[in-house]
Amino acid sequence: MTATDAGFEERGDSEFLFDFDQFELMDQAGVFSGVQGRVELIEGKIIQMAPASGDHGEVSGGVFYALKSAAMAAGVDKLHRFIVHATLKIGTCSAPEPDVLVIRRGESEKYARAEQAVLVAEVSISTRENDLTVKSRLYAKASVPEYWVVEPEARRLNVFREPQADGTWTSTTVLEGDDAAVSPLFAPQISIALSELF
Repeated sequence: MTATDAGFEERGDSEFLFDFDQFELMDQAGVFSGVQGRVELIEGKIIQMAPASGDHGEVSGGVFYALKSAAMAAGVDKLHRFIVHATLKIGTCSAPEPDVLVIRRGESEKYARAEQAVLVAEVSISTRENDLTVKSRLYAKASVPEYWVVEPEARRLNVFREPQADGTWTSTTVLEGDDAAVSPLFAPQISIALSELF
């Protein structure tokens, strides 16, 4: 049986691309059970992520809490779901696990879909280059309206808005300093100080 017969797209001598259904079957079969850290499907490639540090988890929780509590205070939390480390299904060949995900409430499904996402945030401690390039392109191509890259060590927030089909963003803003604040597109009436994120 060839790789093509098995349903894999062959590229070169040793690289195979998988779709989401194949990735999910491998996960259910326990293929990734011995892997340390998370495993993501990015444009058909299975990528092992480094195990998250305590700092990473703390900042992810801070971003989640800042978004959720501000939305609750403004009375808009019932319109959205706020999720930490959940699979986001993008098309047929990508399934990243963003650190924080905000999606519109709607029909309940096993996995959140890119079409539901209103904001995706990645906490970037050891993954800055990947978050600003690979993940940025992926989320833009999926038409996620807003993408944040949170850099706690630099106390910086990169805000990407107005995604383009070619994987770029029309609007990119870098916010620094504890006095800086951001208002997410899904709830422009709320304001979150950067000091709440770190």
